[in-house]
Amino acid sequence: MRMDIETYNKIYDRLESVDDIKTLAEEFSQPVGTIHSILNQKTVNKVKKNFTRIKNKSPGHLKQWRKGKSMIEISRKNDIPATLMVSMLLKEMGISKKNFLRNLDEQPDGRLKREVKEAIESDYFFSPRAHELHSEKGEMGEIILAEWLDEKGFEYKSEEDLRDEGFKKTPDFLLDAEIDVDGVQVSWIESKALFGDEKEHEYYIKKQFREYEEKYGTGMIVYWYGYIDSISYNGNIIKDYEYFDECKDSVEELLNFKTYW
Repeated sequence: MRMDIETYNKIYDRLESVDDIKTLAEEFSQPVGTIHSILNQKTVNKVKKNFTRIKNKSPGHLKQWRKGKSMIEISRKNDIPATLMVSMLLKEMGISKKNFLRNLDEQPDGRLKREVKEAIESDYFFSPRAHELHSEKGEMGEIILAEWLDEKGFEYKSEEDLRDEGFKKTPDFLLDAEIDVDGVQVSWIESKALFGDEKEHEYYIKKQFREYEEKYGTGMIVYWYGYIDSISYNGNIIKDYEYFDECKDSVEELLNFKTYW
């Protein structure tokens, strides 16, 4: 759903934790997935802004932990995802985070193992499970688009097909022939299982859309969880979940996909 900037700012300012998601989804008549996506982006923005400052205080955080403060308490006090605080503390202890987490169940029972587990399970944005769920949402969006294209009889090459042919940077779908979307001839489609705010949109213009347009012409960008109504890019079409009525059940599953536990 296209969202005006005033509504977006109200939601963004009031979102502090996953406990706010359902309330704000109901109040602003938005899918829970949309609100979760905005919270995820807010969390990432905070991390980018504060990570180095918090990381530089790692020796003090380790002292606090050794005096009895839990990893979750330290992460909350510093307003940083618990998985990142775990990484900082393990590094300060001289422990490889990668090896520790990969073999977590095999680590000796005790406070460290218990708190690392608790911290990771409490993190809905940076934990391995959160990353897995985010990848699943991305795959679901691409499956819906393939279903939609197949239903309409449009021929295309998927990203996997194109990579098999030697292409390195490709859209999710390259159409064999242009299709008409709202009077615009579209040659490619890119699926994004997130909310399209201005920062995300600008990031993907630089990372992907500009190159796709140069190579293949005009395309369609799908922000499954909605987007701010002010974003645009050179006449390329921008759509969200509302456009895909033919795939209503699959879209509903994506919009309500479990993003916190």
